[in-house]
Amino acid sequence: MNILNKFKKTVITFDKGGIWQPVEAPWTDSLGKRIICEDMDCSLHLHSLSSVRYGPFYSNENAIGLVISTGNVGAYLSNRADEVNTYFSRDGGLKWLEI
Repeated sequence: MNILNKFKKTVITFDKGGIWQPVEAPWTDSLGKRIICEDMDCSLHLHSLSSVRYGPFYSNENAIGLVISTGNVGAYLSNRADEVNTYFSRDGGLKWLEI
């Protein structure tokens, strides 16, 4: 395994690549419990096409703003099954919910 795989982070842009920023993590999990992140650099990290274990982003041009993906809240993207959850956005990735 490539050592750099341990340090992958997800970032997002809303101005065609002008400014990139971390993806804001949801405040609560799917059961309504507060998500406690021990890392100072805590954000939502999502798996994409480069992930062979978890699925990519799912969206459709006819469902504007709706996105579903797998990932985790933390400092870096995790591949541990007990840390990966499914997340949903209704606004093109601005806010996410754990589902």
